[in-house]
Amino acid sequence: MDSMIFPRLLCVAERAWHKAEWEAESDADRQQVGQDLDWARFAHILGSKELARLDSMGVAYHLPPPGARYL
Repeated sequence: MDSMIFPRLLCVAERAWHKAEWEAESDADRQQVGQDLDWARFAHILGSKELARLDSMGVAYHLPPPGARYL
């Protein structure tokens, strides 16, 4: 069950409890820049802190390998 829930649950929690400044931005370009910066921050925290925390708790999470499929 852990591999199906984590780390997706961390992403859901981030969106549910974090009100980003870019959400109130009316300019689409500035909103996109804010989204990109927020994503970079979240990805860094996930990779450097949260996955280590899940490891220490013994959570058997699943990260799909990077890449793309060509059909």
